Amino acid sequence: MTDNAKQSENHTLGSGYPLGAVEVSEGIRFTASLPFKHTLQLIVYNRKGEPMDHVDMTKYCVSTGIYSCVIKNLKAKECSYAYEADGKRVCDPFMKDSIAARKFGDDKSPIDNAKVYVPDFDWGGDAPLNIPYDRVIAYQLHVRGYTAHPSSKVKNRGKFYGLTEKIPYLKDLGINQIVLMPCYEFDEIVRPVKPATMEEIDYRTDPNGKSPLRINFWGFTSGCYFTPKGSYSNGDPVKEFKETVKEFHAAGIEVIMRFYFPDSANKSFIPEILRFWAREYHVDGFFLMGSDIPMDLIAADIYLRDRKIYNIFFDKGSITGRKYGYNRNMAFVNADFMNVCRKYLKGDENQLSDFIYRQRLNPDDVHTVNYITDYYGFTLKDLVTYDYKHNEDNGEDNTDGENFNYSWNCGVEGVSRKKSVIQLRIKQMKNALTFLMLAQGTPMLLGGDEFCNTQNGNNNPYCQDNETGWVVWKDNLHVREITDFIRMLIALRTKHPILRPEREFRIMDYAACGFPDLSYHGDMAWSPKFDNHLRHIGIMICGKYARLSRTREDDSFYFAYNMHWENHTFALPKLPKGQVWSVAFMTCDEHAGIIVNKTLAEEMTSVTVPDRTIVSLISVEETSAKGNDESEDKEKRDI
Repeated sequence: MTDNAKQSENHTLGSGYPLGAVEVSEGIRFTASLPFKHTLQLIVYNRKGEPMDHVDMTKYCVSTGIYSCVIKNLKAKECSYAYEADGKRVCDPFMKDSIAARKFGDDKSPIDNAKVYVPDFDWGGDAPLNIPYDRVIAYQLHVRGYTAHPSSKVKNRGKFYGLTEKIPYLKDLGINQIVLMPCYEFDEIVRPVKPATMEEIDYRTDPNGKSPLRINFWGFTSGCYFTPKGSYSNGDPVKEFKETVKEFHAAGIEVIMRFYFPDSANKSFIPEILRFWAREYHVDGFFLMGSDIPMDLIAADIYLRDRKIYNIFFDKGSITGRKYGYNRNMAFVNADFMNVCRKYLKGDENQLSDFIYRQRLNPDDVHTVNYITDYYGFTLKDLVTYDYKHNEDNGEDNTDGENFNYSWNCGVEGVSRKKSVIQLRIKQMKNALTFLMLAQGTPMLLGGDEFCNTQNGNNNPYCQDNETGWVVWKDNLHVREITDFIRMLIALRTKHPILRPEREFRIMDYAACGFPDLSYHGDMAWSPKFDNHLRHIGIMICGKYARLSRTREDDSFYFAYNMHWENHTFALPKLPKGQVWSVAFMTCDEHAGIIVNKTLAEEMTSVTVPDRTIVSLISVEETSAKGNDESEDKEKRDI
């Protein structure tokens, strides 16, 4: 009997579902969807990486563009596989495991061979955490960039396991959700094409190919959406990513994955991709990016209703209507919040009304996720250090990246040793963080902002797999001041439910307690002004609309926002009998000119706030306040 005859006896037509490679009772079923190809060869390798079988998949067509073949007596752990389409090696877009042969940015080795996925991981009772949105403190990061730099001091730099080594740090900061930039398998090598033929240029053989290679560090490109990125692992991406999720869950931290789907992506597969990660990897949710994503189908998917779904745009009529059901885990990631807060921070005119609207926005049909900085644009440190983008190292003549950053360099472009500039920048960073953490939505912090990570003015480091794109961990007096401040803000928000209401404030006294849930104040209490030229406002949040326990109402807060370059005095609303205002925190230096005016009865009636400063007051029992007035240092309440 000939080899061809033997091979034919060992191959049978498969069912065509699901796509990818699946172990079945007879052996392994390989199903591919690569339409518009003339030839399609399946190559199977043994453990040594040697070819052991070839299959002409076009002979096993089960539907237009779908080919399925069962290779008998083949074991999943004994082989890997790859495809050649029209003579060119391609990665199976539906592979669910890989041999993780490549290092990040290495184009000298072939595209990773796929492995047959074997769901034999012991989750030990692990399940999604389902943390309510009002309790989430989100923290977005790049898996490789977060720990790739030696200053991260982790053993597994740039890997999934490197993240788990940072769990104690994240818990100490108060983080309970991480948002990961793309960490599914994608080709990070930027491969331009010849315009006439749309064929990829091979840098190593084409004399017209550009050099050196360019890297898509961020990963916002098409990919193999069913498997973790092999180069983020030490050799077993499936096991290591599952262990990473399991360890974060054990620490009380959710894991959200960003997915980018280009226009060329088949949108019908998106719900299936999300279900796979939800079922097999226990991820808590997804941040979806790309145009024309089928949000109505995702909202109606019964297997995704307990997973958080983030997007930058929602058609509320589609996802909340009865036609598709109602997924209460949908969230709108709010870029308008970022832009408005940045403009108000630097003192632009006509921003006050928009600022207070964005601060209280908290609809109950689709949740709101707020952020000040993101993977694109300036980091928090760069936001107060640069007026202009500095993307020259990207090799695009500084034409790439966002031109409208709404940043302010505090008087000096770039690094400065002037004490006044340094102090102003620290205050502005504290102001921005206060905007974020006191807004009535879910806050999302950019990893590294809490210790002043900088990209040296590069607002689009998509191709920078180096210190510019990585997080450089720092520790000095100024850094600790910012880190301690954000830790305090997170603790304050976590402790006081009135600062993170489940529903948007109604700005009315619906509890008949004498105070609205939220109220606005100007130079005079209860008399706010929103003129275009004004840059200061007082905001009171009444603690009677939330409880710390069954028997105790929450404290009330008054926030004096002054983004003007001049001091302003705020007359304070009078609290109920037995309560007085006390200073909780301020964003200026400890002795930077804050003036507290009191009556003879030691009750605070007004507060003078320095330029570009936020002062937070908290209601306390009058006897407690008198005890705290023994010294000026004790006037700041220990939250």
